[in-house]
Amino acid sequence: MAHLQHPWLTRIRPSAVFSVGNTRVELYTLAPTNLHRLSADVLILPADPTLRMVRGIRKQVRDYGGYRLIEDEAATLAPLPPGGIALTSGGRTRFRKILHPNLYDAQYTTHSQLQREALHNAFELALKEGARTIAVADYTLDLRRALAEETACTLMEAWQPFSQQSLTLKIVTTRPINGWAFQQVLGWVAQRGLQPYPAALRVRHTILHTVQTPDYLSIPAEGVWHFTDPNLGGTQSLLAKRGGVILQQKIRELAPIALGTSTICPAGALPQEFVVHLAVMPAAGTVSQDALASALSHALELSHNQNLYSILVPLPEGQGEPFVQAVLDAIDAYLHRVLFTRIERIILTAPQNALWQAGLERLRPWVQLPPPETLETAVG
Repeated sequence: MAHLQHPWLTRIRPSAVFSVGNTRVELYTLAPTNLHRLSADVLILPADPTLRMVRGIRKQVRDYGGYRLIEDEAATLAPLPPGGIALTSGGRTRFRKILHPNLYDAQYTTHSQLQREALHNAFELALKEGARTIAVADYTLDLRRALAEETACTLMEAWQPFSQQSLTLKIVTTRPINGWAFQQVLGWVAQRGLQPYPAALRVRHTILHTVQTPDYLSIPAEGVWHFTDPNLGGTQSLLAKRGGVILQQKIRELAPIALGTSTICPAGALPQEFVVHLAVMPAAGTVSQDALASALSHALELSHNQNLYSILVPLPEGQGEPFVQAVLDAIDAYLHRVLFTRIERIILTAPQNALWQAGLERLRPWVQLPPPETLETAVG
């Protein structure tokens, strides 16, 4: 699990440890107030050309690592060219030095290739400075419409040329769901290397992520979907029992709802913030495709309006391929229909992940763009 460590804890422990080549990779999911307690020879803190520390994890390092000491020193080295690196002291943190690689081009845009080159240059400079322990900040929040899964892949691709060195690489994030995403990708890289990660698929600005787990409620998402009957499963369902008194009371107040609709309530004692109940299962008979499609559309709108950036979608017991296809088709249609959605991540969970993964593979060819050379050949 990638939950935040309590800010009063003074001993920092990794939430997960992996071996990539000869490198020990440690993943830390910390409260912002604990950033200055993490120690390393060098911190790689991705930046823009101005080197101002005004958003994301850069602002957190500035605020909790010596206020303006680091930013004022970095600002004297601006502007940085694309791929350039500024070297500053660690301020009042426990980093000896901080490297600020510029991820952006002259038009203040970025992409994975620019990020890989800038990170590669930063790793190279860190090794020249004699670093044996290198910390890297999760820069996902510094980018627009970026996803932690893609950041993790880019970071490990940049580290690949140095992975045979006996070093310690510390990856630090301050967002629990990003820590969970990093943990999934790093586990894959530790086992399979840089093979394409099959469990995730980006559909426009949202990523669909499949995971096989018997306890999906341990994933630190903002919301969880509950496929149920119009009575919301009653107060004796497993979800209601784990949610405690608050969730059980809300279920009594909200039930019943119409078949094919959805409603939202606080999650009570669950790790998530909200539960979205989808009334798709009639008292008798099978699930109606029309009711399912209507409830899914309504639930997606609710999740967007309630700022549920990451949502869990568990596969109900006894449901098979038609149910999976209907869910994925509804999600795909919604993401292509709306201009903008606040839903960043949809985590598709099941005790046995084969159905979700097969549905994702069926969807993959329809949402991936062809390579640029294919387009050029077609135009020519």
